[in-house]
Amino acid sequence: MMPRHADRPCPGRNLPCVIVGAVVGLGLAGVAVAWLLVANRELWLEQFAIDRNLSAAALMGVVMLVPVLAFVKYPLRIFFSGIVAWTVLTVTYSVMTTRFADLENRLSSFHLFMLGAMAYVLAAVFVWLLHMALMARQQPLAPTRHRRRHADIDVTYTR
Repeated sequence: MMPRHADRPCPGRNLPCVIVGAVVGLGLAGVAVAWLLVANRELWLEQFAIDRNLSAAALMGVVMLVPVLAFVKYPLRIFFSGIVAWTVLTVTYSVMTTRFADLENRLSSFHLFMLGAMAYVLAAVFVWLLHMALMARQQPLAPTRHRRRHADIDVTYTR
């Protein structure tokens, strides 16, 4: 077996990021579509609008945590997976804006994408900083100094 060289690309290295991102994106899109349909089609639930919005936002937050928990040791994979997921959600949102006219006035597709991208950038940076802090705790902060021993100097202390 030949050793793997660092300069050669590794095929399939980002495949888990894409798979997790696509699954999370479909989950986010499903929650967003259900949220929008319940908000606009079920008028008898209007009295529970705050509860409905809070529960849907909490569910989206839980689904958004899947890439962070799946790739907790790899911040770059968190970012790539999150971008794939948020792209799927943004495409779904763009399609929903054709059916619901006021949706684009509330939040544009570009702003939605940037909101999710920044959330995953912050998550990846937080994980990276956490790893750096944990690695710094394991390493000594200052390098140890070795004292030179001089064979020709004999220092004795007497009392």
